[in-house]
Amino acid sequence: MIAPYQAPCRYERQRTASQRWSVLRPLGHAEFAATPHSVATVRAWARHLLYARITDAALDDVVLLLSEVVTNSVVHSDSGHTPTGSVTVCLGLGGNMVHAEVIDDGSATSLPFVRATDLDSDGGRGLLLVEAMATAWGTHHDPEAGTAVWFRLPSHETNSPNEAGNAGTPGSSSN
Repeated sequence: MIAPYQAPCRYERQRTASQRWSVLRPLGHAEFAATPHSVATVRAWARHLLYARITDAALDDVVLLLSEVVTNSVVHSDSGHTPTGSVTVCLGLGGNMVHAEVIDDGSATSLPFVRATDLDSDGGRGLLLVEAMATAWGTHHDPEAGTAVWFRLPSHETNSPNEAGNAGTPGSSSN
């Protein structure tokens, strides 16, 4: 019996469409509802997956920037404006770097960019933080897979990866 065709997930389409993953070891990817509540869930998932693989300082930086990028996806992308919208978060290690990627449905009106903000503004600094802290970052739009915002930070990998970090959380995939 032949298994029915299953279209590749958004992560797999982005991964095969770019060279960003060529030197990386994927640790996991998971899909989250595009709601403000999911930002905390993404932080917990990333901490679980990266715990004992990178230093605490590097982990804090990754979690901070992921919070900013996921919040941007929820607020600015089409994912956050539909009841079934979602964001996919991917993490990988390689070349002494941790790579994080957030994929959403994109926006019909713009691509992500660093915005000029007023000193009194409550928001608008997410990608400014990414630009200031990440060693590299960028965006990629694929009409089928959506828009990815990715960044890399020094991983300061530890020598004792937590094997529990390989176990996915409910609703996640560890490949």
